[in-house]
Amino acid sequence: MKGIKRCVKITDLSDFPEVAFVGYIRGPVIQCENPYIITSDECLTQFYKANDLTIYAMEKDYLTAKGLENIDFDSDNNIRGYQLDLNPDWSLVAIVNPLNEEEIFYSVAGFTDDKLVLYESKKISRYVAGIPDKVEMFGKPEVSGLKLIFNNSSSIVNENISDKLEFEDDTDGNIEQVINSSFSSNQSIAGDNILERFIHFFQRLFGTNPDDHR
Repeated sequence: MKGIKRCVKITDLSDFPEVAFVGYIRGPVIQCENPYIITSDECLTQFYKANDLTIYAMEKDYLTAKGLENIDFDSDNNIRGYQLDLNPDWSLVAIVNPLNEEEIFYSVAGFTDDKLVLYESKKISRYVAGIPDKVEMFGKPEVSGLKLIFNNSSSIVNENISDKLEFEDDTDGNIEQVINSSFSSNQSIAGDNILERFIHFFQRLFGTNPDDHR
């Protein structure tokens, strides 16, 4: 067997500007910063092969108010976790395998009431000289109860909701959003700023700067 280098990144963190992503390592040997703030341009690490890495999402305002060093990653209800199911630093392959290195890219699918949902969206395998790189793309998984907005008080999910979204331009060029929703009896939209979050999300989706329409 031989060891190969692996780099794992989460690529679309900028799509969630109000959310902070934190890596937290559990295991017998931890000789690195822990917990640590995750950015899209840096490889994840769990430091040691027998360790486990969990990715946590939380609102940036909560992180600022609480302080990273004061968060209890085992019991805090204000955070959502995803345990990485592979070693982000390296892997073992047969010595006859021409694979030399892997780059694995994860994306954020969304959030449930108690979990962060990530998925492997792209993988680049690099081989010894003379063998071209292999690039694989993967689709977003279907997850029940998935939210696109991290908000502890909201219950916006992608099931049992019938929404009609209409966008109209008024005489001032502003975008008005009309939301006609039919919810099941156990679902509701809570929080004073949830409408603004909806508008911000769809304006980003269609390439519109939210500040241009205020």
